[in-house]
Parts: sequence; structure tokens; C-alpha cells
Amino acid sequence: MVSQPQKSPATRVSGLGLYESGLAECRRITKKYGTSFYFATQFFPREVREGIYAIYSFARIPDEIVDDPNLTDHDEAVARLDEWATAWRRAVQDGMSEDPVLNFIAVQFRKYSIPDDICEAFLRSMFMDESKFAYANYGELEEYMYGSAGVIGLMVTRVVGYSTEDAFEYAKKLGYAFQLTNFLRDIREDYEDLGRVYMPQDELAKFGLTNADIADQNRDERFVDFMKFQIERNRQIYREALPGIKLLHWRGRLAVRVSYVLYKAILGEIERANYNVFAGRVRTNRQQKIYLSIKALAGVYE
Repeated sequence: MVSQPQKSPATRVSGLGLYESGLAECRRITKKYGTSFYFATQFFPREVREGIYAIYSFARIPDEIVDDPNLTDHDEAVARLDEWATAWRRAVQDGMSEDPVLNFIAVQFRKYSIPDDICEAFLRSMFMDESKFAYANYGELEEYMYGSAGVIGLMVTRVVGYSTEDAFEYAKKLGYAFQLTNFLRDIREDYEDLGRVYMPQDELAKFGLTNADIADQNRDERFVDFMKFQIERNRQIYREALPGIKLLHWRGRLAVRVSYVLYKAILGEIERANYNVFAGRVRTNRQQKIYLSIKALAGVYE
């Protein structure tokens, strides 16, 4: 089955139709892999939530293939990714698929007129993960992030609805902000498990660091200063993306607010951990999520 990396009994439940079983599996994927994201989706109306589950699953399944630490053979990973991409394109062309997950995603993407070109941009970045393991500068990284995260913001905007086309540029920027937060939190895992360094090489060098310092988990003054620089830029991108939230349809605005404050709060948790991203994954707990959601409801973003 094409969606095998995410397989679950949910897709085999007797009595569930193709669409319903696809919905159940996409909800499971979102809940399992995106804890903060799934929490935020509960603030969407049901119809919108289903579209968001489709987007998350479209992104997560290929991402799980390229991020599988057991796939040390890059050719095998590329082959599996190519198989999934081919099945996805066939589902789009046919308007349906016998695979419940692909069928559900294709139906939702057709419903919200998700353009094929941004889907292809996402897949290009996934293939890039199997051939490019470091980025010379931020410009190179941003090219990757357009496909890996910027287009996700564009997809979500179409599902949520918007008042002006200006919303798309802000959404792309918010995708970059979320992605950078993940990169900062996952520096150790990306290097140890996947052999990737998403930190721009010229910026590492500016602080006297190299990939060897990441490999050796050197959390000295140089690394702390580097992280402070990265976090400040990340926060600036959040600030630049913020005006776009009010351009979204009211039915999805709150959920995007919640996502905004939850992801941004991870930066504060990195600071509270004294920038030690090597000790373990930094995350917010459920109590913090509830507190931050209340702040988002009140329109407080800091």
C-alpha cells in the first residue's frame, strides 16, 4: 500500500467507506506526529479541520520516508519517495485512488483547488533531502524552505479562506518561521539520525563553528551566541508574518493564532534550556499549550 509508512488499522476498519477511512487515517497521522499542530487544529471548524488533516498527511508521509533513520541507503529512500509521488500524481489525475489516504487527500485538494505546482514544489524539497545535506547560506536554505514549508502555508490559506491575495505572502513567511523553529529544536536529531545540517554554513563560520561542533555537541559560548542570532531572526520572521492572520477567514483565524503562539513558544523553551538543544527535544507541555491558547484567544502573541 502506498501509504505504508503510516499504515494503521484505521484504514481497515470494517464498515468504513473509502473516504471515511482515509479521513480517520489522516487524523491519526496528524495526531501522532504533530502534537502541537493537532492541538491547534481542534480550533478549526470540522470542515476546515478535514482539509488541514489532508495537508498535514500529504506533507508527513513523504517526510517520514526521507527522515526514516533506518533507510541509510539514499537510493532506496528516493525509490520509495518516487513511488509515493507517482501514486499521488495518479490520484490527482484520476480524481481518486483505491488507497484511502491518497483518495482523501486528492478529494480535499480538489475541493480547495490546491494548485499542482505547489504540490510539486513540496516534493522537490523532499527529494532534495536525499541529495543535499548542508546549505551554504540562508538564501539556499530559503529555497528549500519554500517547498518544505512555504507552500504548506499557501495550502492552509486556501483551505481556511482569505480576504485578499496578500494573505499568501504572509502565509509563506509563517511557514518559514515554523520551519526554522523546527530546525533549531532538531539540530542534534537532524545531524545524528539523518546526517543533515540545516544551519547555514556561512553563519556557522561567522561564529567560529563548523559541522564538527554540531557532531561533537559543543554548546560553548560560540554556540550560544549563534543560537541567539538564529532565534532573533526567527522571531523577526514571526513578527513579519503576524499581520497575515487578520487576512484569513474568521473560521480559521483562531486556530492559526494558536499555531503561531505554540510554535513561537518553542523558542522560549530553547532559551530556558540555556540553548542546550543537544540534551533532548524541547517542547511545550499540555498545560502550556492551554495557557498559550487562551492568550491567542485574547489576541496576545508575545
